[in-house]
Amino acid sequence: FCFAESKNDTPTSNWLTAKSGRKKRCPYTKHQTLELEKEFLFNMYLTRERRLEISKCVNLTDRQVKIWFQNRRMKLKKMSRENRIRELTSNLTFS
Repeated sequence: FCFAESKNDTPTSNWLTAKSGRKKRCPYTKHQTLELEKEFLFNMYLTRERRLEISKCVNLTDRQVKIWFQNRRMKLKKMSRENRIRELTSNLTFS
């Protein structure tokens, strides 16, 4: 190995300034969140047709709607797990 090359020649030298292929994170508007939450109350899982309808209604891509629902289901699962843990620990009395 020869480390004589300058730091700027290495492919990793620009990692701080490199542009990723991803879009900038954009939080949903209150209207979008409200509509998605309303739909989630009625149905935790969407058909492709319903997902396309919702995406048009709230001006998001169907992929964004799909991922929002996936994340929302995981949030519900996490919240219910935390509640069960809280109930179990509150029922334990130490004397």
